[in-house]
Amino acid sequence: MITMKWGMQSRHDDEEIRMNELTHVARAEKRNQLKNYPQKPRTALPRGIKAALIGLAVFFVGGSIFSVFFLRHKATELINTQATTLHAGIADLQNFDTTGAEQQFSLLGGANLPASGLFGKVLSLFQGAGGTLKSFGDLSGQLSALAQKIANVQPDVFAFVSGVQNNNLVTDLNGIKDTLAALDADSSQLSGELSLFNNAGSFDGGGYLTLRTQVKDAESFLNAFIPWLSDASSTHHVLVLLENPSEMRPGGGFIGSYADVAIKGGAVQSVSVHDIADVDAAFKPNIVPPMPLQLENARWRPADGNWFFDFPTSASETIGLFEQSDLYASATASSSVSVATSSTPTTFDAAIAISPQVVSDLLSITGPITIAHPSTTFTADNLTVQIQKIVQAGQATAATYPKDVLRSLSQAIFQRLASSTPDEQQQLLNDAAQWVSDRDAMVYFKNSDIESFVQAFGAGGEMDQLPHNFNGDYFALANADINSDKSELYMAQTVSYDATIGSDGTLADHVIIDRTHNGKQSPSWWYQTTNTDYMQLFVPDGSSLDNESGGMVRNVSAPVNYTQQGYSTDPLLLAIVSSTRQTFGYPNVASHEEDGREAFAVWSRTYAGKSTEVAFDYSHELSTPPASGVQYQFVFERQSGATGDEKIEVDAPLGYEFAENGLASFTYESTSTPGRLVFNLTLQKI
Repeated sequence: MITMKWGMQSRHDDEEIRMNELTHVARAEKRNQLKNYPQKPRTALPRGIKAALIGLAVFFVGGSIFSVFFLRHKATELINTQATTLHAGIADLQNFDTTGAEQQFSLLGGANLPASGLFGKVLSLFQGAGGTLKSFGDLSGQLSALAQKIANVQPDVFAFVSGVQNNNLVTDLNGIKDTLAALDADSSQLSGELSLFNNAGSFDGGGYLTLRTQVKDAESFLNAFIPWLSDASSTHHVLVLLENPSEMRPGGGFIGSYADVAIKGGAVQSVSVHDIADVDAAFKPNIVPPMPLQLENARWRPADGNWFFDFPTSASETIGLFEQSDLYASATASSSVSVATSSTPTTFDAAIAISPQVVSDLLSITGPITIAHPSTTFTADNLTVQIQKIVQAGQATAATYPKDVLRSLSQAIFQRLASSTPDEQQQLLNDAAQWVSDRDAMVYFKNSDIESFVQAFGAGGEMDQLPHNFNGDYFALANADINSDKSELYMAQTVSYDATIGSDGTLADHVIIDRTHNGKQSPSWWYQTTNTDYMQLFVPDGSSLDNESGGMVRNVSAPVNYTQQGYSTDPLLLAIVSSTRQTFGYPNVASHEEDGREAFAVWSRTYAGKSTEVAFDYSHELSTPPASGVQYQFVFERQSGATGDEKIEVDAPLGYEFAENGLASFTYESTSTPGRLVFNLTLQKI
């Protein structure tokens, strides 16, 4: 069977081979015939039709390319517009302008996007543009809700600080936290979609990145702050430091008075205003004070806790000193003033420092306030002088408690604010933003999450943290009046700063501090006292002093033998003393290290009706030598409560100018410089 089948299959294959051969022969004959056949010529297309077809092809291809680029440009343009609007709304929200913020965020909504019409439909198909624009629309709804909830919480805040019982504050803060969580989710969705346009290099994500960062910071803050605020199991104390810039300290004005604000269960339980002498009198520890203050006191005391330019440091030290005073450390301590007793020592969770400018602005809103004892009318213009006059008169006549005037005034202000109109509340919020910017109000919390938000918001009063390999310059001036009574109120100060970027990468600084004593304009002796100032210039670490003039040497002898008397030393003060050294060739200047800065310290003395001038020349190496495109940053920080004029000039190296103004010099002058001023200057070849 197998052999038979194989034979049949073989015969079949032989037949197929013969048929294939016949086919090849036939095809060959056909080709030969075609070769011998005459060919007809091809008919050419008319020239016009040919050009039209080529034109259509070019138009189709070119139009397609143009459409792609046009749509990309239009989509990017729309998204950039949305981002600009987003940034403007966030700025309004930062300034507590919730109405303006809502108006900006409403522009992000669908009514302003090309969602309808042929163009909108085509655009929505282009590489994620539709999704991105929709995400902006979704984001606008959450942002508008956030602005509305912040607007709703504002009356709660006013009721809270005015001492009115209000349980809505915690509830509304929780609502804000929920909205922030939704914003976080929406902004995460927007992140991936925006990357399409970031890669094209046409989208500036500043507003978007600002939003994401602030949402995260705000969430962390509320997660820590709401439980702290609503805690009903214990009382939290906030130390409000009423600083008097008539007598300056590095951290602001002298702490002449303070308030102990007790908070429990989301409400203010009490506000107790005190003279700083109350806590000082009950302070028993013997601690070596800063060297300049040894001219006034043998011991460091709570009143002088704000000795550090960095407010978180001053606040932490001040709280520590307060908590060591028997007024708060001992539950059974007695005092000449009424202090709420407790079964446990009092600790402070936070400190807020405010300057007289804050109270003056409050009086601008409330209008003049008259108190009965003693009968005095306070206005925004006479606040500091009137209070000082009453305190001095009370001390001269041995009045029971001269600082009672502050209690009466604060109570009257809070009562007026409790019934303030929405416009007045908005004005107060605008003023608050200015207080933060000018360091007229500074806040410190022991809780790190809350403190991080405070600093991110710009209200921390901290010394700027310069990055590693900082490429630029830093300058801050801190005055401290020692044995000068209240003469600083009549001191007019002008600071002239001139920096030159050298071709070799060296930055040379020339600083002049002019101080004029106008105390003779006042009939009060405490403003006419000779002004003795301990002046500290904070500059980048590693700076070298090249010259100094106008300062003087002030020898300070320890009032007691601190070692024999067993005085303790504060670690921060000890670090300053340990790093203090005299500058070779300039005996008037002592330098030390503080907060990662070099501090040049010198004394000056100005008599009433006279002026003094102190000048410094110093230099340091920049991390990046001059070249076209190199950017330098200049940071200037102003002491809390300080007033005066600032004149700033930065000169580019020979052959360069600054891209920001097209000139070889950059200048700035102001009579109201903010607490922190930052310039970024970029070199370009002339």
